[in-house]
Amino acid sequence: MGGCVVRSVGGVAEQIEVMDLGTMPYEEAMKVQSRVLEKKIKGETRDTLIMVEHLPVLTLGRLSKKNSIIDERYFRERGIPVVNAGRGGKITFHSTGQLVLYPIVDLGARKKDISFYIDFLEKCVVRALVRFRVPAERCNGRRGVWVSGRKIAFTGIGVKRWVTYHGVSVNINNDPEAFSKMHPCGESDIKVTTAKEVLGKELDMSIVRKVFEEEFISALGSEYGAKTQPAVFIK
Repeated sequence: MGGCVVRSVGGVAEQIEVMDLGTMPYEEAMKVQSRVLEKKIKGETRDTLIMVEHLPVLTLGRLSKKNSIIDERYFRERGIPVVNAGRGGKITFHSTGQLVLYPIVDLGARKKDISFYIDFLEKCVVRALVRFRVPAERCNGRRGVWVSGRKIAFTGIGVKRWVTYHGVSVNINNDPEAFSKMHPCGESDIKVTTAKEVLGKELDMSIVRKVFEEEFISALGSEYGAKTQPAVFIK
């Protein structure tokens, strides 16, 4: 299980803290997120990007319904807990091989528009995945990020005093089987994929982390995603 690595990145005008928690149980990561959130609300820290892989867990957003779990025995036999999350959205699944981003960002200092912020997150994910030649895209009228009609990334955020928490999870090398035992996002028609499934090979998670960090910080620092740089593809 990886330890926490913290570093500051960005120019003099705007530095962002990056916290890489490695692989961590969901509830432990939530404690870290809560501490950073409270510090940000008090103005005691910079905007922060938390990156983590979770041990297997089902999380229920504020709009979740228990009947979104199709096969409870599947999760029970594997000892996979079901946890209530303090985010928006419905049900989703986390496990190792899936990269989760929890940005703690002060929208009050940027733009007080939650829909704009979610759009921003999804665009960052698209740009990062495209760098690995995963043909990711956003779907008109549906949240998340998609590849050929299958969902590859899931968004669910919380906002407290205009400071964001929770964020987006992206399927990279994880096994998608668990998603077939539930209704992802509470919707029965969603099929799920991973970058590994699309590309036919695993990606190096250390490189994945670096690319997602670069895309998030680049977009956040350039007029809140209004300007973007040409993608640099990963070989």
